[in-house]
Amino acid sequence: MTELYVLTCYDGFIGQTRKPWVSIDTKAFITELQNSGIKVHQHEFHEVINGRLDIRDSLVFYSFSHRLSLQHYIRDCLMHLKALGNTLIPSFELFCCHENKGWQELLKRQLGIRSLDNHYFSSIRELSGYELNFPLVFKTLKGSNSTGVALVNSISDIKHELHKRLKTISLLQRIDFWRRKHLRIHKQFPGYPGYDLKKDALAYQDYMRYELPFVLQEYIPGLSYDYRVIVLGDKYFISKRHTKSGDFRASGAKLFDFDIKKPQPALDKARSLYQRFGAPFLSVDLGENSAGELFLFEYQASHFGINAIVRGSGYYIDENGSWSFYKEKQPFERYLAQGLIHYLRQ
Repeated sequence: MTELYVLTCYDGFIGQTRKPWVSIDTKAFITELQNSGIKVHQHEFHEVINGRLDIRDSLVFYSFSHRLSLQHYIRDCLMHLKALGNTLIPSFELFCCHENKGWQELLKRQLGIRSLDNHYFSSIRELSGYELNFPLVFKTLKGSNSTGVALVNSISDIKHELHKRLKTISLLQRIDFWRRKHLRIHKQFPGYPGYDLKKDALAYQDYMRYELPFVLQEYIPGLSYDYRVIVLGDKYFISKRHTKSGDFRASGAKLFDFDIKKPQPALDKARSLYQRFGAPFLSVDLGENSAGELFLFEYQASHFGINAIVRGSGYYIDENGSWSFYKEKQPFERYLAQGLIHYLRQ
């Protein structure tokens, strides 16, 4: 019998359904797993972190949260579990993809996934020495529904996008910078004879300067839609997301199409990616250029939007190299459990 630890946030939270703060029906999800013959041990992260539960050399499925404080907490728990020989589902590398579009690009490179050209910077100061072919798509590391995404045509545009999102320096900070430059003339630091007031003040001001990491991604001209494909085990759910007039961003436009006329190319691409990532679930956003070539924009292995599932009329299954459509509506929790069961049996 397969044994599986399921770790949730407090109150049994496993994200997400309608919104990031709405949990799935965890009880129904667990029941579906148990009905398939899996022995499930349900616990919360704090039990592991505080030593009330010692998990070693086991299979561990875990929840995710968009709350920053919980992300750090979950990360610490997963690193601890990984060190004890546990198999994390999804992997720790895929956990790190959440709210980090920069790491998504690095993981694609590690897995040999050919995609759009991209650059990942921690500061605008790192751009010198790079040949950038504008226009480019600017992305902050965090954000969904196209928040933090913009089209840029120059270095000035990048600076403008960063400026819009950076915190402003407060009056108290400005006063502190002035004080350090002008009122610490006789300040000395024992053991540091090379201390220089003005250099130190400028270095401190630079250290306290707000900066925002960002990704620059190759732009596909003429984009009027993209595909969202969600893979749950052997089931593939697909939707087409159209852009608004005058905009290149499909995510967040809320213009959905669930009746796809020629889904095979997008399904084939999603299947290839699913096999590379090695996770029970995968949500991919695919863009298509004028030549019909598909590119992976972004992806997640858990806690993704599920419109393609709850608003679509069914799913596709690859049956001996041919895609068959099944018109069916089941609760999301059942689909999710079935996807995990399929993965565990593989």
